[in-house]
Amino acid sequence: MAGSSRDRISDLWQRYRQDPAHRELLHSSFISLLIRGLGVSTGFLVTWITARFYGADALGVVSICVAILSLASVFGKLGMDVALMRFITGFATRQQFDSIKGVYVTAMRHVVPISLGIAVLLWLLAEPMADQLFHKPDLAPVLRINAWCTLPLVLLLLHSEAVRGLKHIGSYTFFQTAAVSTAATLLLFLMMTVATGRFIPVYIQFVCITLVGLASCLIWLRGSRFFQSATRHEVSGQQLRATAGPMFTTTIMQLLMSWAGTLILASHVPEAEVGIYNALVRISVFTNITILDINSIALPRFVEAWSSSDRQALRQTTRSAARMIFLSSLPIFLILAIFPATLLSIFGKDFAGHELPLYLLLAGQFVVVLVGLPSQLLNMTGRQAALRNISIVSAVINIGSCLFLIPAYGVIGACIAQIVGTLVWNSLCVYAVYKEFGFWSGVRF
Repeated sequence: MAGSSRDRISDLWQRYRQDPAHRELLHSSFISLLIRGLGVSTGFLVTWITARFYGADALGVVSICVAILSLASVFGKLGMDVALMRFITGFATRQQFDSIKGVYVTAMRHVVPISLGIAVLLWLLAEPMADQLFHKPDLAPVLRINAWCTLPLVLLLLHSEAVRGLKHIGSYTFFQTAAVSTAATLLLFLMMTVATGRFIPVYIQFVCITLVGLASCLIWLRGSRFFQSATRHEVSGQQLRATAGPMFTTTIMQLLMSWAGTLILASHVPEAEVGIYNALVRISVFTNITILDINSIALPRFVEAWSSSDRQALRQTTRSAARMIFLSSLPIFLILAIFPATLLSIFGKDFAGHELPLYLLLAGQFVVVLVGLPSQLLNMTGRQAALRNISIVSAVINIGSCLFLIPAYGVIGACIAQIVGTLVWNSLCVYAVYKEFGFWSGVRF
């Protein structure tokens, strides 16, 4: 047994030394993990400060606004962010910065006017949503301000994916996972001694999204050599829309699955219960701290392997990513499963007695960790249509579960619905990968 372990370690070391691709994956994943750790830590602090010093109802207000804004940004992006990353990855490999600029300009011509239109629509609908949908009339002024954050968030998400296409993984990870929460943590610490109104955290969120959105734009312009390059329109608007279309539908369905519980819960329970549910979700997804980091490295490799028809590299990247995700997530699962009451007590007395919902959410996240990156693999290898169909089925089942369970069981119902949606989504994605490529995408024991 000891000899077998030594042989295994020796094999891993030899692979690290002799395989540059694997070595780069490990190095980049480690850097991304550090940034992701910063994001998770500051996100945890934002949740803790908001719940502890401003109240669970203040956390609920933030959750409602972020849910609306997340859905609005999906419609504003039109799926252009991931499509843009795919095209930029190919152009960057050949150092074609003029083509990079061309496809970026084409994408911006689509997303900017649509995002502004969505912002106007949300501004007009703020009062009806607050009064008739959420039954919380005092939220109307906040929802009006929330509407104008649509474009900054769209710019943030679009530019972060664009820099990922350039393989600037550190910048991508920072903007996707850490920038907003880090800025919000600093501002919340500053405001704690100045103001304690329940809308302070959500106003801080608005400011941070706007500032980080502008910063992402500046980083992109510099990294893409935007002002030093000519414009070459190698990808037409029609091509970009054709690539983005299935991704757009898939992203909408995924966001609906993520936020349906919050929005439906908000129409049946007070803001405090919404805040507690979203805090539990944030705690449970802490187990996925490494997935986005490994994902950010693996996706360009999926594209490269598929473009060169190298199925062996595709399978190897998939398996390496799945193994790394599982091994890095397992210790976090054990800690959260053993000490749930202690962790929940950190957030205040409102969170006591919510161990069962946390266990339910952890069960759903364990499924995510087991299966690896099947949806990302499908998305990066031209199977967007299959992924779109899977997302529609999963979203319909998830939303139906929310509508059936939440009115009767509240937070518990939202957690069960989340598990149902997660199981359906991941099971169908794993099956689709096996059917298309002939291998299991998850971890192998």
